[in-house]
Amino acid sequence: MAEGNINVRSIVGVLVVLIVGLSVTPIVIDTVSAASASLTGAAQTMVNLIPLFYVIAILLAVIYWAVGTAKEKK
Repeated sequence: MAEGNINVRSIVGVLVVLIVGLSVTPIVIDTVSAASASLTGAAQTMVNLIPLFYVIAILLAVIYWAVGTAKEKK
């Protein structure tokens, strides 16, 4: 593949990961809110942070995938 060409497979892969990951996000949020309803204090705070870490993990996975694919082509 020549320099400057766009790798369509990588772009489609990133989009699939984002779409699936973001479509599962409401399920994660509902489950966390149901679980944290019976908790108090620090446990409730930690459980309420799960959706944030889930989204951060999705973003890091996509970034890692994109950077790895870009380095692989060099």
